[in-house]
Amino acid sequence: MANLSTAAAGRRLAALAAAPLLFGLATPLAAQAAAVAVESTSVSPSTIGAGEEALQKVTLTEPAPAGGTVVELRDLTEFGDPNYAWSTGRKVTVPEGRRTVAFPIRVESEDRTTVTRLQASANGTAAETAITVEPPNWSDQAVTGFWVKQQYGQAFAVTGTTVTGTVHITAPAPVGGLAVDLRNDPVWNTTAYAAPYVVVPAGATSATFPIRATADKEPRYVGMTADLGNNVLTSSLIGVPAQFSVGQVREIRNTPGYWPNHGTVGLGDIWHPFGAVIRLASDTPGVTVPSELRLSSSELGRTFPVEVDPSVPIGTKVKITASWVLGPSPVTTEITIQD
Repeated sequence: MANLSTAAAGRRLAALAAAPLLFGLATPLAAQAAAVAVESTSVSPSTIGAGEEALQKVTLTEPAPAGGTVVELRDLTEFGDPNYAWSTGRKVTVPEGRRTVAFPIRVESEDRTTVTRLQASANGTAAETAITVEPPNWSDQAVTGFWVKQQYGQAFAVTGTTVTGTVHITAPAPVGGLAVDLRNDPVWNTTAYAAPYVVVPAGATSATFPIRATADKEPRYVGMTADLGNNVLTSSLIGVPAQFSVGQVREIRNTPGYWPNHGTVGLGDIWHPFGAVIRLASDTPGVTVPSELRLSSSELGRTFPVEVDPSVPIGTKVKITASWVLGPSPVTTEITIQD
């Protein structure tokens, strides 16, 4: 529990004493509002399994005044816990006339036992508590399936549209449900936007969640992960612009050992009931792409291999052009060969 300092208390008393002289009336309501402080906060249970729900309680020193008292909430981890922020909205209101409020919380899962400190503050006062999260045993509970939009093949989505993600877990979720952590990889990639977790309902072994796709002038790839701290599964999404476009999936390298080099074409929201024939060309010797792609009427895009000969110098700029037969004008992207 954190209390008001003597100096702060003195300033508040002085202000209250002066108020009737300045405004010609007593201000008991203002005095009450100013005096309300956070007395304590606690979590029950204080130790949970990964993904489980807990209940946090905040107690004030006296009943909240008219309109209630807004209490700010935050975790004290180095980079912030997105699950806690999402589940609480970073604040809670103690209703008028009450001293306490309780609310459900979620915190992220790790591959080891973790302790997360939580802080509740209002009117310059604060109190702290902590919650311990233990990872589940691999044989008892884990994420066993994760995909975006479709179980097999690369998922594409036109910018501004929403697709569905799906997760499966080993055993039925407990009372309160089980929150599976969802993250973009890398975390700063905004191609896919989803909540930081999805709750598998109590008694269920799967859940779905919405993902909103974003792209600029070229297709954008993002990896996504789902886990309970002990078994990280991956999926991915390529967001494509509304118009015909071509781009790269990841960095294009001239040395093996990373990931395969791939480019991608996006058909956007252009109607193609009979499919699409896309012709590809590279302007650089030693960098080759397939001469042609044939997409069905249900496809929004397709990835393709980019072969780079080791003799192509690092830093070489390569233009890849995609031409849609009987479609929109050709489009070009420029890639830089990396080590």
